[in-house]
Order: sequence, then C-alpha cells, then structure tokens
Amino acid sequence: MTSFTYDRSSMKLPVIRFKRLTSLFISFLFLSACSPYERPLTVGAAPWPNFEFLFLAKELKFLPENKYSLFELPSSTSVIQAFQTGKLDVAFLSLDEVLTLIALGIDLKIISVVDESTGGDSLLVKPEIQNLESLKWHSIGYENKAAGALLLDEVFMLSGLNNQTIQLFEVKQSEAKDIYLQGNIDGLIVREPEKQKILQLGARELLNSSSLTQRITHLVVVRNEILETKEKQITYLLKRFYDAYNYYIQHPHNALTTIAVRLQIYPYLLEESFKGTTFIKPKDALVRLSGSPSNIELQADELSKFMTQKNMLGKIPNNFSRIITTDILESVIYD
Repeated sequence: MTSFTYDRSSMKLPVIRFKRLTSLFISFLFLSACSPYERPLTVGAAPWPNFEFLFLAKELKFLPENKYSLFELPSSTSVIQAFQTGKLDVAFLSLDEVLTLIALGIDLKIISVVDESTGGDSLLVKPEIQNLESLKWHSIGYENKAAGALLLDEVFMLSGLNNQTIQLFEVKQSEAKDIYLQGNIDGLIVREPEKQKILQLGARELLNSSSLTQRITHLVVVRNEILETKEKQITYLLKRFYDAYNYYIQHPHNALTTIAVRLQIYPYLLEESFKGTTFIKPKDALVRLSGSPSNIELQADELSKFMTQKNMLGKIPNNFSRIITTDILESVIYD
C-alpha cells in the first residue's frame, strides 16, 4: 500500500501569497476611499452660434466627461445667475453681461474673445410693418440688456421715435418665438439662433447689429479662484473649443448636422445664423486682450458708460486691466 506524506512547508506558500494579495487589495480600497473627489470643471453658455463649438467638442469626445460638465442654459440671464452663485466655473457671455457680474462683485478673469455680432442681433417685425417710422404707436419686446438697448437707441436715432411713441416690453430670448406667434407685440429684438426661427414665421428684419458702431462682443470668463487652481484644465478646455471650431471649418456638413440636432433647428437655418457673427481666432483674440489699454479695456470702458447712463449698471471699477489675463490664450497658441 502506497502512503502519501504532505510537506506542510509547501502548503504555506499559497496561503502567504493569498494573505499578501488580500492585504494589498484592502490597502488599495483604503487609499481609494481616502483619495479626494475632484469635481469636474463646470462650464455654461446660452444658445448662440459660436458658443456651440463648446458643445460640439463634447459631442466629438474631445473633452473627458469626468473632468468637464457642460451646461447649455435657456438664457444668458440663467448663465449669469449660475456663475454668480458659483455653480459655473467658466462662462461664455457677452461683454455687457461680464460687466454686470463685475458690478455684482464677482472676481473673474476674461481669458478669450469668441466673436462679434455682425448681424446676429436684430429687430424683427410683423410683415405689414414696412420701415422703422411705421413702428410709431406700436410695441417692441426686448431683453433688458446692452444688445437690446444699443439696437433700440439705433431705432430711435434713425426713426426719430422714442419710448414715448413706442411701447416697450421685456421679453426673454427663450420666449421670443411664442410671443411672436401670439401676435400681441409688433416687433422683437432677438439674437441667433432664435432670429432664424422667427424669420421662418414670416417676420421682417428692419435692423441688425451690423449697423452698430459699438460692437456686441462675446467672451470667455472664469472665476478667479478656479483659474488659480485649474489653469491646465481651463487651457485644455479652450484648446478643444478651438479644435471643434476647426472641425466645423473642415467638415461643415457634419458639424452643422450635429449642432442642429441638439438645437432642434434645420441645418440650413443654423448655417444662416453663423453668417451674423464674426469668429475671432486665438491669435486675434490675444491681440484684443493685449496692450495697455487693450482693445477689450477700451470697449468695456465705453460700454460701461452707456450702461450706466441707461441705469443698467451699478458701481463698477474703471480699471479693467485687472479683469484680463492672456496666460491661457498664450498657452493655447504656443504650448
């Protein structure tokens, strides 16, 4: 009869290995639990043609979802409120909206210039209204912001009318199409892409932002405390934003289709909406932010005076150089 003997020392090796693996696994879980959660960078914008490259970058998987949370909010007022309360780290806004945030005491930095409205903001009226003078004793709806106020001033100057001979109502951009369909207001000051939707309903364009001497400029801003801690992440965001713009230039059909699906607008109307803007490339944006005073500083000074005169702006510092940084754009261009 064959007898078997067991070497107890040979049994110890697997047990020891198992214990070591268990110990390592527990250590990994402990370290994972102790690692601090890094909140994604929150970025927001309201619908506007060239802001769409931000969301196109997401659709194209240019931005890791665990590091960037993008929000397209219904109106720029919603973007301002979210930025003011700290829910957004980065925002795409017009210059007058940035000035509003500064007047509220928000510590921010302008990091890039996106574009200018060169027809993207317009006065649209019912088809029976033939010219500006015909608006006498009629009504205009507009959002109480600088773009609307600038166009209204142009209407008054060109027609000789004033707020005594035209009824004015506040209408948010997100409500403009429904208001037009109701037919209770004769004219609306709207911006793209809502402009294209209302033109399709038969509205007539009487005036647009291409005639303004003071341009409506759109910017990218970041909360200052976020800039100090997440500069690389913000730089990467801006690089991918411009990469999405380049994709649009190289593959316009694909880009327009992708954007149009999300905005629920026909691609050919979206293409028309881009024609009312002048996109500013990174090197040109850097030029506008550079110098003493810079182009943006001069614009901010002129616009703040206009807004103060119209009681649209509270007390605001007159040293606009402190709210501008070229560091991010320089990294985007040269690194």
